[in-house]
Amino acid sequence: MELAWNAQKNQMSDVKGKEMEQERKGKISNEDIDLDKTKDNYDLVDSDENLYNQVKNRVAALKESGSRVQKNSVVMYSNILTVSAEQAEIWGEEKTDDYFKACYDFFSEEFGRQNVVSAKIHKDETAPHMHLHFIPVNKENGKLQARISMNKAKINYIHDELPKYLQERDFEVERGAGKKEKNIEDIHEYKEIQKLKEEVQKQKKELNKELDEIKIAKMPLLDLSEIDKRKHEKGFINKRIELSVDDFQNLSKMGLENIKLRKNHNQLYNEKEEYKAEFNNLGKYKKKLENKIKELDQEIDNRENKINKMEDDMSLETKRKIVYMDMLKNDFKVNSMSENEFEARLLLRDIDDGEKPRNKKQAQSWKETLEKGRGTQIEPTRLEKAIEKIQEMLERFMEKVIKRSRGPRR
Repeated sequence: MELAWNAQKNQMSDVKGKEMEQERKGKISNEDIDLDKTKDNYDLVDSDENLYNQVKNRVAALKESGSRVQKNSVVMYSNILTVSAEQAEIWGEEKTDDYFKACYDFFSEEFGRQNVVSAKIHKDETAPHMHLHFIPVNKENGKLQARISMNKAKINYIHDELPKYLQERDFEVERGAGKKEKNIEDIHEYKEIQKLKEEVQKQKKELNKELDEIKIAKMPLLDLSEIDKRKHEKGFINKRIELSVDDFQNLSKMGLENIKLRKNHNQLYNEKEEYKAEFNNLGKYKKKLENKIKELDQEIDNRENKINKMEDDMSLETKRKIVYMDMLKNDFKVNSMSENEFEARLLLRDIDDGEKPRNKKQAQSWKETLEKGRGTQIEPTRLEKAIEKIQEMLERFMEKVIKRSRGPRR
């Protein structure tokens, strides 16, 4: 069997939804779920807390120990490891459970058992599978760093090493034939494709069965040809062929059987053609889904690159601010500033960047804010130039108001 593993990254805002799906909370829209079997689901991670609180508390602990966690940080990876219904039937329940336990042990060794917050095994769907969630902690420094701990090299490593790990434990598993560099897909689309694959296999079996029946149905038709080979004598009256009563009855019986079998043959042939058409449609739908996944992969790459650039820019900007604060505190002995100075400096920064007041009221407000900055540690020449600039804008606003009040010339 090929390794069936799918992974998806999650921000903190996604975790509650994963918990609802995993624990069968809220409205159940998946028709494949048999709620009578939900009681058989179980978690390999023993915890009194729900998934959301486990992730929240673990992330808080990592943050206290030095991890930089932002609102858009990836805090959890959701994984689905699946055993096909056919393979589960061959293995039996005990070996299937052992398979999931081995997968859980592998991820625990790779990311730390304390970071694997849930490993829920679902037995209430067509194919048994495990929802395994872990916090992407970098083993080198113990920090929450999803981009390092689950980069493309790591994903390839799991694709290669997990099957080997399972083979050493007597599971007949080989590396999946899918993409090597990426396994980040929408889990619901992944389930849809797995379901589609099973449906295609089922259709293949049904087609083969129908073809076998058609071959069997054709076999009695060959017996009719034996009649033509038989030697008959010509009679004396009108040169008609004479047959014995037994031959005539056998021939009549075979003729009726031939008509019946021919009808059945045509029916089976039509059904076979319908199955072939349906099979082709399934293939087209599968191809469409694969193309959609490629598009989503590309979109994920593009967004990930943008996010990485933004994070790098933000990181550089944060470092600059730290340096500036250090200079102010240690080189210029500036430990605090008044609110007037703070507001005036913010406004000076906007003016230096080319910002302009939108109307007379805003221009007057800006001027008052800058004037309150007099007497502070702001460089006086810079401040006065800004006040003069705003005063000129204020005068232009007033001229426009006067012109409008006079009305058009006659």
